[in-house]
Amino acid sequence: MRQPRIPRIALLTAALGLLAASAPALGEGQIIRLETGERVPFAAMVARLAEADVVLVGERHDDFAQHRAQREVITGLLARRPVAVGMEAFPAAKNAVLSDWRRGQFPDWPTFLTAVDWFDNWRVAPELYRPILETVRHHWLPLTGMNVPREWISRIAREGMAGLGEEQRQRIGPVAAAPEAYAESLRESLARHAEGRKAEHFIAAQRAWDAAMAGALLDLRRAHGDAVVIGLAGSGHIRDGYGIPHQLHNRAPDLEVRTVLPFDPEGGQPEPGAAAYAWPVAPDRAPDPVRIGARLGNPDGGPGISVVGLEDAFPGAKAGLEAGDRITAVDGREVSDATELIYRIRRHQWGGCLRLRVRREDQERGLTVPLNRPPGAGSR
Repeated sequence: MRQPRIPRIALLTAALGLLAASAPALGEGQIIRLETGERVPFAAMVARLAEADVVLVGERHDDFAQHRAQREVITGLLARRPVAVGMEAFPAAKNAVLSDWRRGQFPDWPTFLTAVDWFDNWRVAPELYRPILETVRHHWLPLTGMNVPREWISRIAREGMAGLGEEQRQRIGPVAAAPEAYAESLRESLARHAEGRKAEHFIAAQRAWDAAMAGALLDLRRAHGDAVVIGLAGSGHIRDGYGIPHQLHNRAPDLEVRTVLPFDPEGGQPEPGAAAYAWPVAPDRAPDPVRIGARLGNPDGGPGISVVGLEDAFPGAKAGLEAGDRITAVDGREVSDATELIYRIRRHQWGGCLRLRVRREDQERGLTVPLNRPPGAGSR
């Protein structure tokens, strides 16, 4: 007897049902409520986070998995309350650009990266943050940059707060003294990575950085009082209630702040008190970005992007790129600014190959550039 045909849509629905039944809920049995040590499902964590005024979610900047966890917190909270998002990855000075992004004003991703000066302000691959930004745009979520210009923090680290002008100090706002345990951890970091700097200036720079980001989140909360404000920042700015949480409470003592730390389980579980929740996620690190070793000139109205110097050991010099050349295209796609050039180059992997079009002495020529990574070359 001929069997009755089952409509394809029914088969698809059944298959999806099986997948849903067999897949564990997100974070089920993994997320740790550090106050009690118990493991809780994702939904239970989000229900408690939704009671807060501000939720801070940490990150290792170059880890896709930790950014996926951040995105899941955003969407989980969005199912319960209005949400507004602040990101360390952007300076507050770019808020007009971020507003245009959420309103869909950019024709493509590279144009947005150019407008926000991505590689001047943040050095990791922009694709790490793209799913979060797409979620913000899809749901039309308020978005603010939390950061200040990198040069401000560097200047404080060299000269102390006196190195900033009055307008810059006002942008940072009130800065609370660092808890001694935080100050000591910063001294240890200074001893490892920044010989010759004055410890008090280094600590002042970190405090000011945390305070500026706290201020941006408070501004976002004042503008969207019905929303839970979600701040996405490096875990060092959040851990142990120091950094941003401490600066938030200095300005708004009654603010309810809850924190989530995604972490690599191979590195050990955070201690009680490090955050409200610790979320173990297997690392998914971005590959080291390709560099051709070209120092780029400032825009001067000429075609393409000028090359003002080269590192001899890197692929550009080895392929015949010269100082004075102007790069006009990568893999046949014209480039008109440094951000787009870097973006096009970084879409490649070490061990591959790219093609440049350059203008040299009013003549255009093509260069094939094998992307062989120099031994011992720094990645970032």
